[in-house]
Amino acid sequence: MIIWRFLGPSYHIRVLKLDKFKPEEIVDGFRRKGAYVLEFQRDIDIELAIESFIASSYGDYVYVLKFPKGRLFLARHTKRLHEKKWPSSGRYIARDENGLKRLLLREVSRKSMVVMEVPRIIIWGTVWWLVWSYFKEYPLGTFLLFFLGFLLDDLSKALEYFVLGYCRD
Repeated sequence: MIIWRFLGPSYHIRVLKLDKFKPEEIVDGFRRKGAYVLEFQRDIDIELAIESFIASSYGDYVYVLKFPKGRLFLARHTKRLHEKKWPSSGRYIARDENGLKRLLLREVSRKSMVVMEVPRIIIWGTVWWLVWSYFKEYPLGTFLLFFLGFLLDDLSKALEYFVLGYCRD
């Protein structure tokens, strides 16, 4: 039980870039399925808008719907919603509400995205520097790294999850 709480994500986030769809059709479909949908307004403070969305909705599944011309909708539901017509896009997990806020900030604001990517780049840089410094003396290690590279990806995801509060699913 404690291990699942430690490793289990609280939120599942999906970022959908729906360039070929009309916003009205998709939003109405989400509402018909029982999701809470909010059009994201960039006129007000971005952090306040995200906190308002999180406080006024409930559910473990959060959707960021991106449409052409900068229209953006946030949706939240208690069940996973899926359509075969949706393009494959970003799937994330968040550890807690703070991780969810960070991810939503990253997705809705370019300025926040740049600021949020710095810790991620530091994590990846640290992992790769440690690997490079260890394996530069051992050529066989580089060969093994090629075949065991997926372990580094999992390690970096775990670090992102525990440091940033979210990671790619």
